[in-house]
Amino acid sequence: MRPYRCVLHVLACTALGLTMACLAQTPDEPRTLVTPLSGEDILQPCEYRIFVAKPSRPVRAAWVIFDRGRDSLNWYHDSRVRGFAREFNLALVLTMHCRSKEREDMNVEPSRGIGRALFTALDQFAEQEQHSELRKAPIILLGFSGAGSLAGRMAGYRPDRYLAGIAYAPGQYEPLGMDTIALPPEAMRAPQLIIANGADKVNGTDRPYGYFKKYFLQGAPWTFAVQNRTPHCCLQNAETLILEWLRAVLHRSMPERSAGSFAYITPEFSDVRDEWKQAVFNVKSARIASSAADAKKDELCAGWLPSGKFAKVWLDFVRRPAPAAVWIRSYRGAVRRSASCASTTAMAATLTISFTSAPRCSTCTGFESPLRIGPMASAPPNLESNL
Repeated sequence: MRPYRCVLHVLACTALGLTMACLAQTPDEPRTLVTPLSGEDILQPCEYRIFVAKPSRPVRAAWVIFDRGRDSLNWYHDSRVRGFAREFNLALVLTMHCRSKEREDMNVEPSRGIGRALFTALDQFAEQEQHSELRKAPIILLGFSGAGSLAGRMAGYRPDRYLAGIAYAPGQYEPLGMDTIALPPEAMRAPQLIIANGADKVNGTDRPYGYFKKYFLQGAPWTFAVQNRTPHCCLQNAETLILEWLRAVLHRSMPERSAGSFAYITPEFSDVRDEWKQAVFNVKSARIASSAADAKKDELCAGWLPSGKFAKVWLDFVRRPAPAAVWIRSYRGAVRRSASCASTTAMAATLTISFTSAPRCSTCTGFESPLRIGPMASAPPNLESNL
């Protein structure tokens, strides 16, 4: 390795270390621990954090964000997300990584402990924060990768509390992947947004779309989208899509497919394969129609669009040839501040991209040499990783 590359490597490691230290510097927000019960597949007590957007007002719903790395932490502290929570009187709940007994990852089957632990945490927050409505408040779930499978399964675990779900680049190791999720009819009534990435070598597009299609054909008010040429990362690139979808859902008392329009995409398969050796596709073209049964040759239905504004946002999102670059926002300050956590994260992302082999995770921003830095969920993805 040439000397200057050695120097850059040291700088990259230093920057990544500083990044994690910055992310650990959270505000003094309420936390609680839930101890696993005998027989549950949870190794140690699970930690939960909460942000009540309007403490003087009753909480309308709890938006639960599962910790899957930097993207999840950035999302929980993001200024737009917190502003959205204030708009709708939501509580943001961050569930820190809660690993199983047998492996580093969590067991995403809710009945094995992770489901009970979440609702116990909400009960404890209800008393701790003097918001008794948290004991019965509906939940919105956001899950990336393996937590996307959990977000889907929670609809069947507690359909009475499940308001909406977002599964981003979803999938999990066998037998807990998207293809094994079985939902009863009452669980299908809640809207779900499933987003797959068009260069994802881990979870791909085949299984996420298969999960969406299985229940959409049974009448579920669900939506599917593809972030073109994006690997297993970059949740915040989909922020506008997710927030506008959730805004449209929350404005409807009873989401029904009779109101709204429907999405169609023409897939274009690439040379990328997921962990199950299935071809991964991007969106070649997309359109909006008034009927759920209007697919033309080679088209796939991409589901329900709950509002006209969201329909335009969805269309812009899936038509991007590559993801739009974004600035990393910090809850402590703007990205341009020289000593901010955000600037440290940006430096780490820049240097990490420099040492990544093809596709170099450059698709997080859409540029080989990033003009702006898009969020990175973790170290560059590989076939052995499933965040």
